[in-house]
Amino acid sequence: MNSNDKQQSPEQAGEHLTEETTQAVHLTQGEIHAIQKALLFLKFECEETSSLLYAGSPLINSALSKLREADIHGDFSKQFHSRPSPHAEGFMRDKLERSYSEEHVPHERTEAQLNDIWQSCMFPFPATSYKQDSDPK
Repeated sequence: MNSNDKQQSPEQAGEHLTEETTQAVHLTQGEIHAIQKALLFLKFECEETSSLLYAGSPLINSALSKLREADIHGDFSKQFHSRPSPHAEGFMRDKLERSYSEEHVPHERTEAQLNDIWQSCMFPFPATSYKQDSDPK
């Protein structure tokens, strides 16, 4: 690298950084696969209810979408995740129900809010409407 090729951080270039500021990142296919696996583990295998903070994050879901676009096997992943997953749904439903029951101060959530949380947590799988199991009739 010669002195003319010196990289500057956005701060050094005087740019105003926001959550929407983009940066170019170069990843190998192995790194892309590893990150995707880690995110899917966090969402659909990690038992910790505190992981829901990340499992339902729109930013995490956006990153996962971008990684799938860059993945040479992205079409396979999209096809696989286009079908409902009863296992993933059951796992996520249990994790959400545990999280709601562990709240020290219960939050009142509308049906729309519960559905938004459910859809975000279930991404990249399609999901039907969220139904709470807490009220047997």
